[in-house]
Amino acid sequence: MKVSDELKQRIKQLELEQERQQKDLVDLEQLRDLAAIEEMEKELAKIDANFAPLIEPDKKAQDVDIPKEFDTLKEGDVPINTTPTYVAQDIDLSIEELTKPNKTVQGRGFIILLMFNPTAPTEWSEQSGGGWRGKGQGTVYQTKAEAEAMLKKLKQKWSDYPLKIIAN
Repeated sequence: MKVSDELKQRIKQLELEQERQQKDLVDLEQLRDLAAIEEMEKELAKIDANFAPLIEPDKKAQDVDIPKEFDTLKEGDVPINTTPTYVAQDIDLSIEELTKPNKTVQGRGFIILLMFNPTAPTEWSEQSGGGWRGKGQGTVYQTKAEAEAMLKKLKQKWSDYPLKIIAN
């Protein structure tokens, strides 16, 4: 009976020791997480310090109590817009301007057509890395030899495409 009691007590002590070690491991893991967080905070502080001179002092946000400011306005007062306004660029974004063919691709010569849709074929353009464009937007080759050389390159790339050269 004595051996059995001793074994039970020993098991109890081992279980308590295991629980203590488990708690220590959890605490150690939390400390590692805390150390990682502190390291990140230091890195962020360095980043803030490096970028602080780049921010203009007058551009920094001011702490303004909006409801208080609103309450101080008298009846009839008009709030002044303090955000900077930018002058709109004079760019014509109308559909006519966007679809107008580039002057460098217009003129007399030869054009390479893609005939997937014979009633509205698309034209080959070398601009912007090359591609198929709408009517009047393709590259115009001055000589038939230039057009045939490009047609040969395109046939190598797209052998199954119905391609055709026409005089413009």
